[in-house]
Amino acid sequence: MAESAFPVRPEHLTVEWLEGLIRNGGDLAAGERLVSFEVKPVGEVIGVLGDVVRVYLTYSKPGAGPATLVIKFAHKNAENRQIANNTKMYEREVLFFNEVAREVAMPMTKCYFAQMDPVTGGNAVVIEDLVGYDVGDQVRGVTLEQVKMVIDAIAPLHARFYDNWSEKFGHMMTIDSDEYVEGFSPGFLGTWEQAIKNFPECFPQELLDALPRFVAHFKDILREMGNRKMTFIHGDVKMDNAMFGGGKPGLLPVIMIDWQNMMVSNPLQDLAWLAASSLDVDVRRAIENEYLEHYRKKMAEHGVKGYTIEQIRDDYDAGLMITLSFNILIAGAFVPSSERDRRMAIVGLERAIAAVLDRGLLARIPS
Repeated sequence: MAESAFPVRPEHLTVEWLEGLIRNGGDLAAGERLVSFEVKPVGEVIGVLGDVVRVYLTYSKPGAGPATLVIKFAHKNAENRQIANNTKMYEREVLFFNEVAREVAMPMTKCYFAQMDPVTGGNAVVIEDLVGYDVGDQVRGVTLEQVKMVIDAIAPLHARFYDNWSEKFGHMMTIDSDEYVEGFSPGFLGTWEQAIKNFPECFPQELLDALPRFVAHFKDILREMGNRKMTFIHGDVKMDNAMFGGGKPGLLPVIMIDWQNMMVSNPLQDLAWLAASSLDVDVRRAIENEYLEHYRKKMAEHGVKGYTIEQIRDDYDAGLMITLSFNILIAGAFVPSSERDRRMAIVGLERAIAAVLDRGLLARIPS
């Protein structure tokens, strides 16, 4: 296999390469040098689709630069890389940091480097370590205040490209494109029956009766998302991807991380995924109308005219249909490696299914 022009594995990192990134990023004091570094995994050593490491940095003078950086690499195994490359997950995050991020004013991590090698399938994304921020917990759930903070963070992105994304980014992947539909559908179509076997207690009879129709028309349901105004979305808005500043001096209220699922879609897909992944059922029922109205106000504040609450609710419902498939895929495709993973799969199913049933969305499935 050909070598990449940049490090694609933690063992390929060098002092010279890291020093160059920090210096080019304006974060290395004049006349100082990076002396050494140490690499440690973030969480599990090997993830499902990639490796994330934290790099501890030592300088010629203490404090001359950032103490740590976080680096995301593609998975070292070709089979795992292919799962992500089927829907261009690595490529999408690189495109976000290199092209989309510069076009919008929103809270985000500083990125020192983002590249993908289309030949080897390797990639590297080097970002600041959000020291002092607290990561959300999608199993524990989320409050209305936190939902509003997330809306405040993503609304500038949605509004900036609302119905005009193609002016500069006509080449970007859309949820209704053959590229995405044909790349994503096999994952869901190949796992929905296993999800029922893995977690039978999560599937009420009403849903079991409707699932064959849902499966038969799944590609049509994905493509229907394109029959509405679209924009750039984060694509994976859940509490485990939300870093909260907690009111600490110098920190932002919240920063969303992990942009591998960034794409063009119905904007309410982001809020539907947050609801289906991270809101306890009773909490969602209590605050749903309030956070949808907050979203409407924020989009208006950022210049989107005529986006009515009725259309927002309809877009939200369409998004919930898609997030149902996400949660079913997760439950069917991945064997939980810990009790928290198992709990995450269960609450995801419970929350997504309850939202679909509460809002009568099975009636949207073609007969």
